[in-house]
Amino acid sequence: MGILNCGHLSALLFRYDGTLERLHSTCTVLGLFKEWDCSAGERPLCSGDTLALYTDGITESFNDAGEEFGEHRLIESLRRHREQASPVLIASIVDDVKRFSPHEQSDDITLIVAKCT
Repeated sequence: MGILNCGHLSALLFRYDGTLERLHSTCTVLGLFKEWDCSAGERPLCSGDTLALYTDGITESFNDAGEEFGEHRLIESLRRHREQASPVLIASIVDDVKRFSPHEQSDDITLIVAKCT
């Protein structure tokens, strides 16, 4: 799998054996600079691996105490629900975010999950 991440949050790659890889940005945001250079990375995918791409609307959802949902809660939620089919996994994580932050969202919640079979 080829990887380009232009200033977004690190993608999360859960390996079939339970380990986690963060796929960090490969360059800065696309379109802001006249001179722009981007490197690409590659990661092999194995059966049982799960890739999660998400926006900051998930990690920056706040509860009433002012705490962010954060990457650590997202990782816990992904681990807890990772055996589910992708649509159910996504719905379960969004439910976890909405339970944590029950008021109206101030940002989009975008989550893409790909499972390697």
